Amino acid sequence: MRETKEMSAFDIIGPIMIGPSSSHTAGAVFLGQIARAVLGQKPIRVEINLHGSFAKTAKGHGTDKALIGGLLNLSANNERIKKSFGLAKEEGLNYQFNTVDLGDVHPNSVQFSLWSEDKEAHVMGASLGGGAIEINNVQGRQVKFNGDYATLLIFGKNQPGTTNDVTGALVSNKINIAYMRVERLRHHKEAVMVFETDEPIPERGTKAIRALSWVEWVCQIDKIKR
Repeated sequence: MRETKEMSAFDIIGPIMIGPSSSHTAGAVFLGQIARAVLGQKPIRVEINLHGSFAKTAKGHGTDKALIGGLLNLSANNERIKKSFGLAKEEGLNYQFNTVDLGDVHPNSVQFSLWSEDKEAHVMGASLGGGAIEINNVQGRQVKFNGDYATLLIFGKNQPGTTNDVTGALVSNKINIAYMRVERLRHHKEAVMVFETDEPIPERGTKAIRALSWVEWVCQIDKIKR
């Protein structure tokens, strides 16, 4: 028996947005939102590397303004996206766009490097069409998530019991796991975990996870603002 997927209004008509293209505008906003969330603070400087179609049509489709709008944490239907360059100046965000070849990746790909006063973040993702996105690299580690759920990223030492430690913290905070991906990198010495959950884990839960001896980096990302 073939499994069927329920379709939402978003699947049929796409996101409510400002701009001519869901791929180049709405998707770009969502990618910017997530890049800011990974930094965890207001960015003061960002380098934005545009690949493929994103690089070729950035100005014509408003991709550049949409990416900055997302970094300013605007929603995709916010009229102020059209003025995002001016808003960035007002908020003290310095930005630079570069055209690059990121290799064998989706044509609507972008790579962010962001800085705040005391933090640095690196995020790469792609706009897949219809407002759908995929984040595929965070802080130099390969990941995979789309912002449709609250997302918990954990990087640390690989050792027995790591998955149980995290799932135990989620269960104790009554957080339901929608999707979970766990990988071992660098000759199996490093664990990279992606937990997509129905609700974001509260701060007491992330504190408990950060306190685990094997954990090196934790990031809680809320569901993107559609």
